[in-house]
Amino acid sequence: MAESRSVTHSIDIEAPVTAVYGLVADASRWPVVFGPTVHVDVLERGALEERFRIWAFAKGTVASWSSRRHFDAERLTVGFRQERSVPPIASMGGLWEFRDLGTDAGGRSRTRVLFRHDFTLAEDTPETLRRITEILDQNSTAELEALKNVAELGVSTDALVFSFEDTVEYDGDPAPAYRFVYDCAAWPRRLPHVEAVDVAEDVPGVQHMEMETRAADGTTHRTTSVRVCTLDERIVYKQTKLPKVLLGHSGSWHFTRTAEGRAAITSRHLVMLDPREVAPGGLADFRDQVESTLKRSSRTTMEAAARAATDQAPTTPLHGA
Repeated sequence: MAESRSVTHSIDIEAPVTAVYGLVADASRWPVVFGPTVHVDVLERGALEERFRIWAFAKGTVASWSSRRHFDAERLTVGFRQERSVPPIASMGGLWEFRDLGTDAGGRSRTRVLFRHDFTLAEDTPETLRRITEILDQNSTAELEALKNVAELGVSTDALVFSFEDTVEYDGDPAPAYRFVYDCAAWPRRLPHVEAVDVAEDVPGVQHMEMETRAADGTTHRTTSVRVCTLDERIVYKQTKLPKVLLGHSGSWHFTRTAEGRAAITSRHLVMLDPREVAPGGLADFRDQVESTLKRSSRTTMEAAARAATDQAPTTPLHGA
């Protein structure tokens, strides 16, 4: 029988314990709160239990698994267990625990977070144990530091985190529009706001993308993203290098048919604002500006994809084919 191992990481945060607990309990926001998290699909959600599928970085590569979580709001704990772990891990679970440390001399609330992982290995060798421990150390430290940074901003995450979507419909097939969005290397000659794109796809369907775009005022911005592509269905992404006004940005492109049989492209965005960059007009105006900018660029892309789908423009092979 494989030996069970346990690793615990902790951090102290100057914020109320219920606020810190809430950041961890709401997995739908993880892509803009936690650096390692690329995307989360919440599959089932109840008052005490949740099931989700997650895509996350593990030493530079993107891994995916599904987990169940159990919530105890009175004891301030969140337990989790992977349904099917990714080899060489045979099983993985653990516990988030939140302890109220009271207030400091300045009257600020303080919370201690303990983050425990229990796991067994299918390949229980010293090298495998070292590698998995390094991944857990790297990701757990990054997640706890991100949790601290967000919780200590002094602004409610409800005011900073928001989502929105936009849809373009057309007569035709969804697949060519998917290919247009997938083939981001061709965007500089297809989209007016894109100056340059470098993309690598070492693992089929997982793209690492660096893009330079030009804003309406003529300034250029360089961002990096990871994208996970599901053939002809959707592309999810997370920006890993952000504009200075954002603390997090993730999103997705969906390619479907409407009830009337038309093709539809939907762009969804999840954003966390950086309150330290708020313009004089205030947070509400800042939010509107960011949403307008992102919606304008994604709508330009969707409209171009719809035109390409209608024209059946030729594109490059998909997913290393």
